Amino acid sequence: MQGKVSSERTAMTTIYVGIDVCKEWLDIHLHPLGRSFRVTNDTAGLRRLKRELDALGQTPCQGLHIVMEATGKWHRAVLRSLHADGFYVSVVDPLRARLFAKACGFLAKTDRLDARLLAIMGEALKPAQTPPPDQALEDLQELVNARSAANGERTALSNRMKTAGTAFLRKELSRRLGALDTHIARLDAEIERRICADPALCHRRDILISIPGIGAVTAASLITGLCELGACSGKQAAMLAGLAPLACESG
Repeated sequence: MQGKVSSERTAMTTIYVGIDVCKEWLDIHLHPLGRSFRVTNDTAGLRRLKRELDALGQTPCQGLHIVMEATGKWHRAVLRSLHADGFYVSVVDPLRARLFAKACGFLAKTDRLDARLLAIMGEALKPAQTPPPDQALEDLQELVNARSAANGERTALSNRMKTAGTAFLRKELSRRLGALDTHIARLDAEIERRICADPALCHRRDILISIPGIGAVTAASLITGLCELGACSGKQAAMLAGLAPLACESG
């Protein structure tokens, strides 16, 4: 598989593959070959992409380094599929990619140009490999995000209800609030069930809720939003949480 760097080809050039991901398409650029193409963001498109990358075995190259942006849920299946087949994939923060583009003087933004810039960024910065997240954690993150969205909707409805002038509207809003409360309660129960079913997640949750002021909802948000918790040193965890002391450099 071309995603794995061969020690027998150390004198050959690495091909950097930039992939701009959207809901329906994957725009791909091969650097320094200067070749671009597009595939659908589905199973058929991924098969074609892998065939194209495998065909690069006929090109003198050391290996492939694939770079893509984090785009919510749309890049996850691509990352998981490519990683499973042994490709070296880096997922970069979209803001970091845009700052790199501005530093290079590229202000225009198109799917094809974004793919090219990601490939160039891979060559310049050589970002580390990004393994796909654990499936249980990814599923939990989706549920936590859904709960957050439902809670935001509930707050908006509550605010509207306070200013509603007609009894009919207040009744309708009250009915929707009741349905949302049921929805949130079901999400809370499913989130709790999934955390308890995973010993590692359950251990993290127990540690977090032992901290005064942190409840089950906040703990679930921290577990899914800061995946590094439990996998880094105490100092790194403090920095992630914004609790690390700042060095005084004023002299």
